[in-house]
Amino acid sequence: MMHKPVGKANREIILLEPVLTNAKKLDDTGRAITMFVNETESSEWLAMRHEWLRGGRSIGKGRMKYQSNPGSLSGSWPDIHSIGISVWDPIYSLREHIGLNWEVVHIVRGVVKLHLGKDVFRGKSGDTLLVPAQTPHRDEFPLNSEFEVLHIVFQWKDAPTLFPCQINRDLAGLPLVDKQTARELAFETYACFKRQRLMWQQMTSANLYRLLLFLHSAAFEHRHPKPASETVAAQERRRVMIRNAKAYIQANLGKPIMLADIAAHLSISAYHLSHLFSEESGFTLSAYLINSRMERAAELLRDPRRHVSEIAYAVGFEDPNYFSKAFRRHFGCAPVEYRARRH
Repeated sequence: MMHKPVGKANREIILLEPVLTNAKKLDDTGRAITMFVNETESSEWLAMRHEWLRGGRSIGKGRMKYQSNPGSLSGSWPDIHSIGISVWDPIYSLREHIGLNWEVVHIVRGVVKLHLGKDVFRGKSGDTLLVPAQTPHRDEFPLNSEFEVLHIVFQWKDAPTLFPCQINRDLAGLPLVDKQTARELAFETYACFKRQRLMWQQMTSANLYRLLLFLHSAAFEHRHPKPASETVAAQERRRVMIRNAKAYIQANLGKPIMLADIAAHLSISAYHLSHLFSEESGFTLSAYLINSRMERAAELLRDPRRHVSEIAYAVGFEDPNYFSKAFRRHFGCAPVEYRARRH
């Protein structure tokens, strides 16, 4: 990301330039290594920088309160300016900087102290934080370590209404299941952008919209938890639903089933099922499905007569190569290596 250092009082501010909406550069493995490209400075950007340098504009001041019912939203989707996975330059840790757009910062690896004005918010791997537009901030992380993030830069007129200054403290304190959900939504947004299928721009904005609404909802519920009013009967219905979901998965591991298939079998929405499963189990339904497939694959690998491709199809994978990659991520070694270690 390009920057311009500017002297202000006794500190240095880095003004981050705007970026193109479709900027994209991939390495040989297809991983995004940079998504940021300069464009001609807009009149809005020049005006903001001029006001900041003059000291005539208060940026990022004041506090807002959570709104449990923010009323009618504008109906617009977020406008994504850039998205990518990157290891951040130490300059963002050393110097305060300011950007024109809002930022979603999902921490893939490392720890950070996010300095926003007088507030400091701590984050670690798995946390998702928000940086307001036009707000001086500094991302303090250990200079002898790599700080890797999934970074989404966007504009959305509803963001100031939904996200008060203190939201990062609540986001960092979310239960693990909510952090996992935020992670999945963030990576779904990234995957949609990366694949660029038909109507990818609309789908990417829709996925980010879901992520932002979830972050608002989860943070609000963390700060204002609901009273425990669920009846014993309701709790039992939830447990039965989860047991039935697990039973369906175990009975259909040989098929390429997905969340939507499980939800349809149980006559429940996919979103509601995923939320119930995560709350009840402490991990996501997707994680349970892949774990069940991997455990079944490990059992089948004990039989030396079975080919790896045969085992892949037997646990619901349609592509043996993708199965091998998923197996390596789960067990830390390829299927053939796993088999060799067990004999």
